[in-house]
Amino acid sequence: MESLKDSTISMIGVYGMPDVGKTSLVREVERQLQEVKLFSSVVTTIVSRSPDVLKIQDHIAESLGLKLEEISTVIRARRLCERLKKEKNVLIVLDDLWKKLDLEEVGIPFGSQHKGCKILLTSRNKNVLCNEMDAAETF
Repeated sequence: MESLKDSTISMIGVYGMPDVGKTSLVREVERQLQEVKLFSSVVTTIVSRSPDVLKIQDHIAESLGLKLEEISTVIRARRLCERLKKEKNVLIVLDDLWKKLDLEEVGIPFGSQHKGCKILLTSRNKNVLCNEMDAAETF
């Protein structure tokens, strides 16, 4: 929770063996965040072993009340990014990451693109979080 409050940290990772409770921990964090109103929006989506960018985009957009009807992932990513930047502060939870996910391809602003956007990742592999996704903090 402290890392989520820290404005200098934009990406946080939670890792551990299968069925250790990563997703349950993140759900509890989401529940606590609703009480303290730290984020204007919290969006959660499952990435999985074989990420489907269109499905991830649709899920994030739907959670924000945005309908993406375009076929091109590039145009969809641009629209999704524009929508996310309208949020003062938003938490994007990407659950079950197996390998690097290209956030730009999905349409998720990160780092200096939108200081109000934090990303919380879960993975079985610390290397994916630290080396491939550049998470600033891992637990």
